[in-house]
Amino acid sequence: MDLIRKLTIVLGAACLVAMTLVICAEVVMRYFFGRPIFGSAEMTQILLGVLVFAGMFAVTRDRGHVNVSLFEPVLLRHFRRGYRSIFDVTTLLGVAGVTGVLAWRAWDLTHYPETTVVLQVPMVWIVGAMTVLSGLAIIAALAAMREDKRPTPPHSPQARD
Repeated sequence: MDLIRKLTIVLGAACLVAMTLVICAEVVMRYFFGRPIFGSAEMTQILLGVLVFAGMFAVTRDRGHVNVSLFEPVLLRHFRRGYRSIFDVTTLLGVAGVTGVLAWRAWDLTHYPETTVVLQVPMVWIVGAMTVLSGLAIIAALAAMREDKRPTPPHSPQARD
């Protein structure tokens, strides 16, 4: 699990660095040389998509999703174990739903191939990579559910208790 976590974090970091470099190079080329980089916006969009799904494993494994704490204090006080279980099941269903939609789209792209508009990159590779990364997040959700000790992320409201 730790190896997958590290690999997905490194992949996400590499995508972020690549996005930054593409955007900086685009700005320099456009404003100083009057020659924008062909397909830079599309490159940035693809990298952002991979970045989001690469980070999904670590966020799911660490239970670091954004929480709306409107009812959370009351539920935690009265239904601590039940609340955690509901949170875990909801996370699993959400991740599985996203993976299902992506898998459906990837399957569709194998039968009706499409490419990106500018760079002509096959969409099946992009959506396929996102599907695999999202599928890894299902494994992370299951691993988080199996864990008896449930660490509270340092940024959550419960960390202050």
